[in-house]
Amino acid sequence: MRHKPRWCHALPDEGKGYRIFTFTPETSLPGWKPGPRTGRKAERALIRKVLDKYDALRSIVLRLDRNRGPNARSLLGERASSLEGHTQIGIERALRDIFDCPKGNLEKTIIAWLEAKEIRLAELIARFRSALALSALRSKSVRPDLVILDEFHRYADLILPQREASEDRLKRERARVHKLLVDALLKGDQPAVLLLSATPYRLRRLSGEEVHPVEHYRALVDLAGFLADDPNCCVTVEAAMRDYHDALATPGSSEIVREEVLKAKSRLETLLRPLMARTERALVHKKDLFERDNHLVDIEARDLMLFRHLAENCGKEFAGWAPAMWSSIPYPAQTLHVYKVWEKLSDAKAPPFEAGSGRGSLAHPQLRVLSGMAGGSKSLALPWQPPTVPWWRLEGPWSSKRTLPGKTLLFSKWRGAPTSISALLSIDLTGGIGGHGKKAPFLRPGGSESGALVGIFMQWPNLSLAIDPRKATKSGMLAMRRDAVDQLEDYLTRKGVRLDGDEKRPTWIVACGIERQISAQAFNRVVSLAASARTGGKSRDWRAIQRIATISRAELATLADHIVSAPGSIIARCVNRHGIPQNSKREYALVFDFAWNRLRGYFGHRTFAELMLAASTRTRYPDALCEAMMKGGFEAVLDEQICLVGKLGDARGLEIVEQLSNCILDRPGLVQFKRARGKYRVPVQAVAPFAGGEQRRTGKKKGGRLRSDMLRRAFNSPFWLHVLCTTSVGQEGLDFHLWCRRIVHWDLPTDPVDFEQREGRIARFGSLAVRQSLAAAHSDAALARAEEGSPFACLLEVAREQPPGGTGLERWWLPDSGRPESISFNWRFSLRSTRKERMLKDLLYYRLALGQPDPDAFLEMLRRVGADEEDAHRLAIDLSAISRPEQPE
Repeated sequence: MRHKPRWCHALPDEGKGYRIFTFTPETSLPGWKPGPRTGRKAERALIRKVLDKYDALRSIVLRLDRNRGPNARSLLGERASSLEGHTQIGIERALRDIFDCPKGNLEKTIIAWLEAKEIRLAELIARFRSALALSALRSKSVRPDLVILDEFHRYADLILPQREASEDRLKRERARVHKLLVDALLKGDQPAVLLLSATPYRLRRLSGEEVHPVEHYRALVDLAGFLADDPNCCVTVEAAMRDYHDALATPGSSEIVREEVLKAKSRLETLLRPLMARTERALVHKKDLFERDNHLVDIEARDLMLFRHLAENCGKEFAGWAPAMWSSIPYPAQTLHVYKVWEKLSDAKAPPFEAGSGRGSLAHPQLRVLSGMAGGSKSLALPWQPPTVPWWRLEGPWSSKRTLPGKTLLFSKWRGAPTSISALLSIDLTGGIGGHGKKAPFLRPGGSESGALVGIFMQWPNLSLAIDPRKATKSGMLAMRRDAVDQLEDYLTRKGVRLDGDEKRPTWIVACGIERQISAQAFNRVVSLAASARTGGKSRDWRAIQRIATISRAELATLADHIVSAPGSIIARCVNRHGIPQNSKREYALVFDFAWNRLRGYFGHRTFAELMLAASTRTRYPDALCEAMMKGGFEAVLDEQICLVGKLGDARGLEIVEQLSNCILDRPGLVQFKRARGKYRVPVQAVAPFAGGEQRRTGKKKGGRLRSDMLRRAFNSPFWLHVLCTTSVGQEGLDFHLWCRRIVHWDLPTDPVDFEQREGRIARFGSLAVRQSLAAAHSDAALARAEEGSPFACLLEVAREQPPGGTGLERWWLPDSGRPESISFNWRFSLRSTRKERMLKDLLYYRLALGQPDPDAFLEMLRRVGADEEDAHRLAIDLSAISRPEQPE
């Protein structure tokens, strides 16, 4: 059982606030799913601590752990420092109940149970997890005020428990333990319980079997009886449900059907509203969630030449599929590797022209539109997206004078489309197949200048925090840099560093010498980190750098510029701003690892170097990179991402740094591509295909496929990749909303369910569109409040202080301005536009039907009466607390 809320660092003291525990029965109610489960690492560490009281039992259990096999990970290798609010007495009482030992020696009882049944370690851990859960539900010091059971519909056994009929003693014991936990959770003077489910009308057993596989309204009846704790309620609700079911099938005119449905719906709402609330956005928010653009495409002669080549060479077996394949999969003769038709295309003569040179327009109508929509190679080459809340006017490739296209999530029905699109846009980005060839990346250490490179990525312990960049959206970089010089001068003066020198030494040496002058401890940390960088034998020994107590005015200006723009200093300020610990050697080494090993490798990509050097007067890439840090507001971007994984996510402390490291896509994946008679593997990194669990990088090779979780983390960051192309594997249960506000329906899905699933990937809590809407309204107030804190955290604070909207969903779900985009394509003289309009109407019906106990019958009734949008809203069962009329006091 989860012992503390995910958003809290510690449990609140008695009388201060509320304790809210959220968990799913599958992962947190020990043993609830068939078979023993070993739980979370933190639980096992607590169990290891509990075992310290029982010497003989501990010896046996640790031996079982060691004997699990040479390749098995230790389950009880770590021990908690304390019981985290539990008491030894409370745990022992729970253990006695779990092991059915009301009297006598508990340790001997557990040992006898282990030996008699030849129990596996996982089963024992499951019992101890149950004891911890039982102890938590009983103890005043850790017992929650509210327990939230998420996705409860999958555990009908909680609501309609069954007796264990098996003759297996172990299964009967588990059933008894389950009953102890359920009684502690749901009966007597126990915590309040909130049940959450998106589909409460389909109650399922542990085995996955539905309680009422055909009549879903029967499950609703059972649920109502459970919530009311009254068997008579089941009878009343069942009668009302049958009336409603009959009303949906009422024969006759549209007026008669509407009248009967409204009457039955009203009675059912009166019965169910005291028991449950269900909010469908389609019922409480009538406006479309998306800005929709059905983009008109133009077919050119070159496009038709490739279609003719495909149609003439695919053979009779595939001729009927040729139009659909050509319209969805660009350059099919070069990219259709995953289909059977590839054999015929490979043997055929070459097409009249091929992609791969990186020059000329793309010969595919939709691909030309997509390339323009994604901003072409200049926007795809951006190493990061601009921040939602810029701290000053952005310049260069991120210029505030133009709107950047942002990230794009693309869905296609064809498996070949994602790889084809990714390869073609990536080739365009690098200027042809092998555009960068085998050229080495930039920012590689080695030689006498390695110290300067390390200095760029060094988090100077004192100097990095001597400057806090000025934040004002209407000011420019020049004002910020002047202010940085003033801040640094004031800081150095207070530290006793004189400014009357006349030298011009390398900036990294000046920074290192000043750190040594200010603090020996800080200097030793810097030397330790520099040594870990492994820059080669020619680099200067940092230990030999002497104290510097005097610098020149020129060195002051250069040093201030370095501190405000170098990635290492930026990271140091962000880490400090968000309270990420930097006390031990391991802690600051982890942060340096993110800067040196992850960001340096990422920024060394030649595509970035070409972009930044072209936009700068600097001739050396490290200098142009630091300048780009200011032009593109990198510190504001990093501040925002830390808030997203921390304040809006579940990461804490060093977990934030680990998540930042994991979202850097520093190596490309490779996809197949044919040109002439040669077969190539095209690197894809800015644009990539997403193939779910099937996609992975294997072996020790640098290339290969990219793991799906790696791609998902990268897309949910401001860094590469910028366009993610996928099929149905990416449309359910995955979130892609943090940095994306545009979805592209490359092909229309077959039904409105898929349409809804696709768009649900980016229309989510705290999405980019929502954050941009909040920033448009409150960014000035947030920057004014920030001072030395996090501006983006201040934006969240200001937003939370605003009065709630009409439904309570507006602030974090429904942007006031700038809705997310939904893009489809309109081919002249095709049926696509008609299909789309019909699907959007079906989508409205589907969204309303989601909240209905008999959605199929409800949809059929809407179509039968020809309901328009207003009529459909009126006929739907509405259990939303938001839309209920206020009750008189």
